[in-house]
Amino acid sequence: MAMRLDSQKSGLAGEFFVAAELLKREFQVSLTLGNAKSIDLCAFCEKKKKTYNIQVKTLRKSNCFPLQIQNVIPDHTYAFVLLNRPGDAPEYFILSGQEIIANEKALYCNGNGREDRAAVKIGPLRKHYQDRWELFES
Repeated sequence: MAMRLDSQKSGLAGEFFVAAELLKREFQVSLTLGNAKSIDLCAFCEKKKKTYNIQVKTLRKSNCFPLQIQNVIPDHTYAFVLLNRPGDAPEYFILSGQEIIANEKALYCNGNGREDRAAVKIGPLRKHYQDRWELFES
């Protein structure tokens, strides 16, 4: 039970950090609540009159982000958050569901996102997708 609570706390922390970053960029942001949700945040850009459905994946320390490719929704935006230690800034990796699907071999451990324990590697995220907040502005 303690492990589940820790992952819920981590997940919620990641959602709040992403929401804060989007609010700083003048988006309207809503958090969705519940354990079985397919959207973690909705963000609305008033200038562009566009809504973004965002899924947030969070880790406390550097590792791979669990995510099976069959659960990736192409038109959603994915924010991978590495919380780091208290006092250290979180790291953000932003990409579209389409990008995850198109880059399965490069992003996933063993190049396969269909395994039971499929996970996205942090190395390629750091190299290509770190702090891509402009994805919300394009």
